[in-house]
Amino acid sequence: MSRPTVAVVGAGAIAPFHIAALRMAGFHVEHVAASPGSKRAAEIASRYDIPRLWSNPRELIEFAEWDALVLASATDSIPGLLESAMSTGRPCLVEKPVSFDPAQILRFAGHDRDVRVAYNRRFYTATQAAVEFAFSGPCIFRLELPDGILAPDAEFAGLRAVRENSVHGLDLLHHVVGAYELLTRLDTKNPRGRIAAVTTARGHVGTIVLNWNCPANFALVLDRAPARFEMRPFEMGSLYEGMEVLEPTSEVPVRRYVPKLVRQVDSLPGADGIKPGFLEQARSLMNRVVTGEWDSRSATIADAAFAADVARALTAD
Repeated sequence: MSRPTVAVVGAGAIAPFHIAALRMAGFHVEHVAASPGSKRAAEIASRYDIPRLWSNPRELIEFAEWDALVLASATDSIPGLLESAMSTGRPCLVEKPVSFDPAQILRFAGHDRDVRVAYNRRFYTATQAAVEFAFSGPCIFRLELPDGILAPDAEFAGLRAVRENSVHGLDLLHHVVGAYELLTRLDTKNPRGRIAAVTTARGHVGTIVLNWNCPANFALVLDRAPARFEMRPFEMGSLYEGMEVLEPTSEVPVRRYVPKLVRQVDSLPGADGIKPGFLEQARSLMNRVVTGEWDSRSATIADAAFAADVARALTAD
């Protein structure tokens, strides 16, 4: 059997990561396109030896022979392209957030057999350890999303980064603790940021902190005494149990209390040097082509709509 072929729509910074992962997963990357007349698409085709360059992504989707499709174009273009892709009945991996409008995402809810959303952090080794920790019992959690906001006072432009990028943290939280509900939201000014109280049906409670422009890593912390599981950054998972007491010394004349590190789970650099999570989601796409089934960790349309809805609630005026 010949290798399954895949088409890539998009020539931005994320496209090379997909191309490397798709090839490692066993695909022949045969087609590429971006916006009509894109010079970047031509550069991608040349640099990565992709034989078929299409000037129009819709024509690629509707007329090319391919076994799977990756949509990694600009967010505003994805719903229309995804609609064309779903008419083919062939599988598609689409970059987050799909759309800023949850209702627009849910238009594709009937296509779960053919579409998954590229929330690659679901496939992290650290994420799976966090899932196991959260399933062991109710936790108190804290999700920190310190996105860089260049123009926070602009109605949408300043918050686009939150709606387009912070959704990966909102989906990660959903994957780890299950569906959650925002109870309250508080906003700050100068510098601007937001904090929301959250609860889940599984008994978890916590906060989502949007600490924009802070010099901090994205993080998810799960506390269930006497243990803590911390993903800081998301690629690194650390399990702590109890505290170690360090008595005063002549060098440090105070008693110190240090969390006891039990183990660490590192998701870097990713399988075979590929961007973390990308090879696993490419293999999920391959599995769908070969067996008709997706990896159970992969994000559905409903998952994407949930993350977009939370992002909208957190950023709405």
